[in-house]
Amino acid sequence: MIASIALCVVLGLLLLGAAVTRRRRNSSSAHGRSTLSGANRRALETVALGLRAVAAGRPHGGRPLPDINAVVHSGQRLTLRLAEADKHAPAPWTADVSGKEWSVDTAKLRRGGNRGDGPTHPYSLTVTLGLHRGERMLVDLSRLSGPIALTGDDNDVLLLAQALISELVSGPVGTLATVVLVGSAATPSVTDGLGARSARLHTAATRGEALAVGENTSPGHGGRASALQTLHMGRDRGAANARTHARRLFVVTAAQYRNERWGDTPLRMTDALMVLGYIPALEWNLQAKPDGSLLTGRLGVPVDTHAAHLN
Repeated sequence: MIASIALCVVLGLLLLGAAVTRRRRNSSSAHGRSTLSGANRRALETVALGLRAVAAGRPHGGRPLPDINAVVHSGQRLTLRLAEADKHAPAPWTADVSGKEWSVDTAKLRRGGNRGDGPTHPYSLTVTLGLHRGERMLVDLSRLSGPIALTGDDNDVLLLAQALISELVSGPVGTLATVVLVGSAATPSVTDGLGARSARLHTAATRGEALAVGENTSPGHGGRASALQTLHMGRDRGAANARTHARRLFVVTAAQYRNERWGDTPLRMTDALMVLGYIPALEWNLQAKPDGSLLTGRLGVPVDTHAAHLN
C-alpha cells in the first residue's frame, strides 16, 4: 500500500514537472516570436517608408489616399494592391497598366527615405499576416468592415494574436496605432508572450473602459481625435481618408464579445476589432491551420506561413 502511494506521488511529481517544462517552453517560444528579428524589422521599415511616401505624395496632387487591399513585400519590390483602380501613383511609386497595383523598388525607397521622421501615414493598423511563396503579405485591419475572428487550435490562435499585436505595438509601421486588450484578453496568458512593453499597448477590464482609451486627446495632442470629432464616421467612406490618423485595435475573447455585445458597438471607421475564437456569421475569419498556414476567407490573401512562425 505504501509503495503504491509512493509510486502515485512520484508519477504526479513527474507529470507536474513535465507540465511546468512545457509551459516554460511555450512561454519562451511565444516570447521569441514577439520580438522582431533584424530581417523582419528591416522589411517593416521599408513598408513604413512606402506608406509614408503615399501619404506625403497624395495631398500635393489633390487626390484622396487610396484604399489598400494588401501590401506585398517581396524583398526587391514593394507592391500595393488597391481596392479601386488609380493610375496616378505619387513618386516614387509607379502604377501598372490597370491602375490596381502600385509598386516601387525597395532599395530606391530606402535610399530616398528615412527611418524615424517624415510624414505620418493613416495605415497604422497594417500588419503582417504571414508569407506566401516567400513574399510578406500585410493587410490594414482598419479597412475591414467588421469584427475579425482568429480561429483554430487555441494555442495557435494565441501565438498568432501575440505576433500580430507585438508587431503593431513595437514595429515601425504602427507608430500611430493603439492596441487595447480587453477583459480576459488582458490576462497573462496573452500579455506574457508580448515581450517588451509599449506605450501603444493598453489593457481594459470592460468594453466601456476600452472605448475610453484615446478619447481624451485631440489631433493636436498625439494625433488622436475624440469621438465627437470623428462622429463614428461610416466605414463605407474608406478608412484611409479619415480626418485623423489615429488607429485603435481592440482585442477580445469570443466569450467577452458575446457577453458585452461587442457586435453592437459603433466603432470609429479607423478602429478594428479582433476576436480570439469562433463567432458564427462573422464576415472576416482568419483560421490558423495546423500546418502553419492561414486561411483568410473573404479577405482573399494567400498565406502559407502565418506570422507566428516568422521569427
